[in-house]
Parts: sequence; structure tokens; C-alpha cells
Amino acid sequence: MKLFFLYLALLAAACAVLLLVDDPSRSGWLPECLFYKITGYLCYGCGSTRALHALLHGHWLDSLRYNVLLVPTLVWLGTLFFIRDRAVFLRVLTAGVAVLVLFTVARNIPLS
Repeated sequence: MKLFFLYLALLAAACAVLLLVDDPSRSGWLPECLFYKITGYLCYGCGSTRALHALLHGHWLDSLRYNVLLVPTLVWLGTLFFIRDRAVFLRVLTAGVAVLVLFTVARNIPLS
């Protein structure tokens, strides 16, 4: 398990370096969101790569503009790794998924 976390940390560091060096809104190496491409609707993750890029450069407000749930989602995913009780894990997992689904629906409701 420790080796898994080591590999995960190395992967995260490599991704952070890529996002620090290259602006995802100006480069073409990242694929488009498949959900958006098929449906025309934004998913809960749309804008997360640009939001991470903004966070790595210290632009907090730009990060929130791209995806307001990025940081809470990262905290939620990190928390799931440390929950040992199966019932608590399922409750936290279900609550997080519900928030992401509601966020996806809410961000696609036209304001006017």
C-alpha cells in the first residue's frame, strides 16, 4: 500500500509540473471533455485542469471561476483514503457523489 501511495504521489507531482509549465487553455495536448463533447453540457470536472493551473500559479480567484468545487473535491477524495469504517466510507462517498451530481445539474441551468 505504501508503494501505491508513492506512485500516486509521483504521478501527482509529474502532473503538477506539467500544469505549472504549460497553460492548458493555450495548449492542445489535453483531450476535450468527453461528456461535454457528446452532450454539450458541462460536467462537474469541466474547468478543473485550468483551475489547477491557476492554483499552482497562485491565482485563487481565477481557479474559483474555472471550477468552484475543485479544492473541496480534492479534499473529499483525500479524505476517502483515510476512512477505515465501511459504513462511514459509504456515507461520505455517497454524499460527495450527490454533491457532484447536483453541481453538474446546477451549472447547466441557464440563468436567463
